[in-house]
Amino acid sequence: MPPHHPAYLADRQQLSCVCGSEGGLTIRRSDRYGLKFNYKLCLACGHVRTTNPLSPDAAERFYSTSDYRTMYFSGASVRDVLFRKVPQPNTRSQMLKYVEELGVSCGSVLEWGCSGGWNLVPFRDAGWTVSGFDYDEPYVALGRELLGLDLRMIPTPEANIDIQSAPDVIILNHVLEHAVDPRVLLQRLRSLSTASTVLIVGIPLLETIPTWHWKSFFHVAHIHYFSNSSFQCVAESAGWSISHRRIEAGLFALRQESQQRPATTRRVEVARSAVLLIKGFSEPHYRLMLLLRRTLSALGLRELAHTIKKVMQR
Repeated sequence: MPPHHPAYLADRQQLSCVCGSEGGLTIRRSDRYGLKFNYKLCLACGHVRTTNPLSPDAAERFYSTSDYRTMYFSGASVRDVLFRKVPQPNTRSQMLKYVEELGVSCGSVLEWGCSGGWNLVPFRDAGWTVSGFDYDEPYVALGRELLGLDLRMIPTPEANIDIQSAPDVIILNHVLEHAVDPRVLLQRLRSLSTASTVLIVGIPLLETIPTWHWKSFFHVAHIHYFSNSSFQCVAESAGWSISHRRIEAGLFALRQESQQRPATTRRVEVARSAVLLIKGFSEPHYRLMLLLRRTLSALGLRELAHTIKKVMQR
């Protein structure tokens, strides 16, 4: 393991697919930071997962000590990251705009996995009642202290979650892919909602690999790599139905179903996921531009190329 990564990141567990199948086709053996993980395409249902994610103890330490955010913001303190992420007052964030487009009127919003609460600030400024839960104590404490938000630590699975009433909106933004069992998390959030609650889920999808690029898409903190189809299957098996989706942004709006549907596996989804992975890996335009930039840099012509481009754009 590289010396700049904590040693406990080598503490792992073995994980089967969301459909229950073991094994699969290995598509990659390291993440964006060079950490050794096995990423597999399930040959039963087409879902992609990390088969050897962090152990429960390692994951708890990873999230509760803010180590994972240090990877995103190397050398920055918790306070620095918080101020970097908090939007300007009265900003209409993309998440707020998405909720408004769904026709949900101003009410109460709860974010699960809120970190320091920066996603909640635009909602609060727009008149919403906001609250949030997270595992990361330093960020939760700073969000309460510096932003004045109602933020709390996520209780143990056995403990009751102390909320006065079901929120109008629950936000689960780039959190589900971190969960060992995404179905269990969705079921837990279902217990906090009513038939009128809208659950907003934001996730990186196989369909959006070109947005992130293959080299950066796979990450130590991410366990599950959903496609549009595999996410729908997991959501329905947890008692939710998708009422709206914006695949290019990885955004979904969910509402309660009267009952949970059994998860189904379809071989055709394996082929669909394989095509998405091949497209995400090949990405010919991006790789051609990357090769061009490297060639220009090697020849000492990159600055000249930038100058010519600026002149041509005038």
